[in-house]
Amino acid sequence: MRKLIRLLSSRLFWFVLAMAIQFMLLVVGVFYLSNNTYVLLFFLAASLFTALFVVTRDESPDYKLAWMLIILVFPLAGGVLYLIFGNKKIGRKAVRKIILTRDISRYKDGYVIDHEGLEEPESHQMSYIHSITGYAPWADSDAKYYAFGDDFLDDLVVEIRKARKFIFIEYFIIGQGRVWDTVLAELGRKLSEGVDIRILYDDMGSINAVPINFAQKLRDQGFKAYPFNPVAMHMNPRLNYRDHRKIFNIDGNVCFTGGLNLADEYVNDIVRFGYWKDNAVKIEGSAVWNFTLMFLSVWSQISRTSEDVELFRPTVIRPWDGYIQPFADSPFDEIAVARNVYIQAINNARKYVWIVTPYLILDSEMTTALSIAAGSGVDVRIVCPYYADKKTVHEVTRSAYRKLVASGIRIYEYLPGFIHSKTLVADDRVALVGTANMDFRSFYLHFELSVLFTGGHIVEDVKKDTLYAMERSAEQTEEELGKVSLVRRLVRTFFGFFAPAL
Repeated sequence: MRKLIRLLSSRLFWFVLAMAIQFMLLVVGVFYLSNNTYVLLFFLAASLFTALFVVTRDESPDYKLAWMLIILVFPLAGGVLYLIFGNKKIGRKAVRKIILTRDISRYKDGYVIDHEGLEEPESHQMSYIHSITGYAPWADSDAKYYAFGDDFLDDLVVEIRKARKFIFIEYFIIGQGRVWDTVLAELGRKLSEGVDIRILYDDMGSINAVPINFAQKLRDQGFKAYPFNPVAMHMNPRLNYRDHRKIFNIDGNVCFTGGLNLADEYVNDIVRFGYWKDNAVKIEGSAVWNFTLMFLSVWSQISRTSEDVELFRPTVIRPWDGYIQPFADSPFDEIAVARNVYIQAINNARKYVWIVTPYLILDSEMTTALSIAAGSGVDVRIVCPYYADKKTVHEVTRSAYRKLVASGIRIYEYLPGFIHSKTLVADDRVALVGTANMDFRSFYLHFELSVLFTGGHIVEDVKKDTLYAMERSAEQTEEELGKVSLVRRLVRTFFGFFAPAL
């Protein structure tokens, strides 16, 4: 009974119910109106026009193909569905409501890369990120890698207690429980000391984790707080665009990021899908400036304020330990930066490239890059979860296994539980740690961030953590994958084909 009451009182339940009712009304309305010959011809013409529009768009071929199939299979409603859920061009005013005008071009400063000791592909990768995003690589910075969420919270509390000027928080999920209660208590003490504390959270990501008036409650306590892209109870394209980033920035000198959200399941206080394996990284020094710019670019749009970002410059430097380059990715800049950096790292690999991702939903270009690397003798391995947090998505992930394994890529499933880390490590020289999953939502629809580590001890830390996960995983062989029933294979193929549009 309690579970039923909790379900009926949740925002997520009413949101899903409202969307389902509107979708049904849309479909019924379209088919009812289509009884009129002229209306039928209008809908068919609109879908044809939409299909032609989709073909001409500068989008991933897989994304376009999935929507083309939907429009062809549902010629009456397909065009309308694309305009609501698939069209990324939603108008400048709507974009501003969601956020992200990348206005950091005048801050393209940073460490001048010393190419000595760097191989050409490594310096080219850093230069690509800098030129496309404006986020520079830094050398006078250091980092600490957390292989488990359980190790993260104590260090976070220590750093919060050191805050003197400001704390910037931006998370996909903030969930009420021990983790957030611990953080909030520390933030309250810093607020009483005059520290400027600003909090952003994704409204959809946190829809079932915090009350609808959560931001107002925080403001009533004296914090500055806003939800990102507030959920509207009606179908609209803005629902697609979520803030999946994780930033906990303290005085512009220390920043935590990674896969972890601020909720109990990420540190295994709540067990849902076996042991939750996740990661975080703490960055100190000049590289934190990139995170400060990321946060303020969003904050200025949501809060409708303007301020001198120079006031938030880092004041601490650390000894050189490789290059650290945090960078952001937006669905509105028409460049899938995170995806491109993954492909670039895969193409650059000469010995090995190992990837950890909770979701493996690849476009044809990513699949080709991985297959070419494996066929060239590079040791390509991918670790995914054994336990699913979303069963349909997990079936889509598994639908990719047979083709990848056949091309020489080794696939592992982490047996103790759900692995939520998003990492790449290659050739003992390069590592990526960030918030972007290897799927269409992260690469094309979400606001994400990643950190590129070139040289330094973090690369070895990520490698050790990946090996640890592999040792506790089951490798997926062609023989085992061949035993999957035909019905299940068909289901996986079906979901996999439509995955780019979901």
